[in-house]
Amino acid sequence: MALLSVGCSGGCSEEQLASPGQTVVEAVRYEVPPINSVGTLRGLGPHLWEATYERRGDEQGLQPSRDSVARLVWADLDTYQFLQIDSGELVHDEIRLGRDIYRRHSDQEPYLLKKGVPGDSMILHRTMNMWQQAIAPFADQLAYERQDDGTVEGRAVRVYRLRLVPVPAVDVGGVVSPDKSATLMGIVTSPISLEGAVYVDVETGNRLLAELEGRFAPRASLGGGDLADEVLISYRESRSLTGVPAEVKAPSAGDVFDPALARSEAARRARRLDALDRQGGQ
Repeated sequence: MALLSVGCSGGCSEEQLASPGQTVVEAVRYEVPPINSVGTLRGLGPHLWEATYERRGDEQGLQPSRDSVARLVWADLDTYQFLQIDSGELVHDEIRLGRDIYRRHSDQEPYLLKKGVPGDSMILHRTMNMWQQAIAPFADQLAYERQDDGTVEGRAVRVYRLRLVPVPAVDVGGVVSPDKSATLMGIVTSPISLEGAVYVDVETGNRLLAELEGRFAPRASLGGGDLADEVLISYRESRSLTGVPAEVKAPSAGDVFDPALARSEAARRARRLDALDRQGGQ
C-alpha cells in the first residue's frame, strides 16, 4: 500500500514538525487503499451489494443530473440478480442461473433469454464502475486519510476519511499556478468540497461500506457546452455478507422471450405453409 507523505519527503523529524515552543503534532497519514477487482469481490463469497448515486448538475450541460439505485444479489459468477433504476425507471434487470441469462432494460418489455459464457464477470465490473464515476470529478485531489481500524458485521476493516488535497504540482521548468497545473494534467473539474468515509475489509481488501458527499465545478478550460456553476455528488454503497437471499429465481415463463424458441416456431410455420402450398399445387 503506497503512502503519501505530508509536508516532508522521506519522513519528518520532530524539528520539522514543530517550531520552538510548540508541541509535536502527529503527521496526517494518507494511504491508497487496495484497488477493488473481481478477485477481491469473489473472495467475499455470497453477498448483497446496494448503492445509490445522485448527481445534481445541469440537464442540458456536460454534467447532467443523475439519480441511480442499484442492487446485486450475488451467489457466484453464474448465479446472481442485478437491478438498476435511474430516475425512477428500470434500465437494467438481469438474472443469471447457470448459462441462462434473463435480461431486460425496461419493465414494459419481457426478459430476453440468452446463453452466457461460464465465469463471465461483467456484472461485478458494474458494481465497481459506479464508485469510479462518483470519485472521478475529484481526480488527483482525492486523498484517503487513515483512521483507527474498526469492524463491519464482525469483520475487521481499515477506515479512511476522504479529503481534498491541492492539485499536484507539474514540473515544467518553472513555477506554474494550480490552475495551469490542472490544465496540463487534463483535469476537467475544480473540486470545491469533499467529505466521506471508506471501510475496507482487511481480509480481502474490498470496500464493505463507502459514502461520499462532494461539490465541484466544471473547469472553463473545457470550452464549449453549457457548464453548470456547481455540481453536487452524493454516493452510498454497502456489501453485506449477512441476510443474503438463499436463492435466485428465474422469471415466470410468461415474462420471458426466448429467440431460439421463436426461431423454431417460425421455422415450423414456414414448413407448414410450404406443405400447404405443395398440396394446393397438386
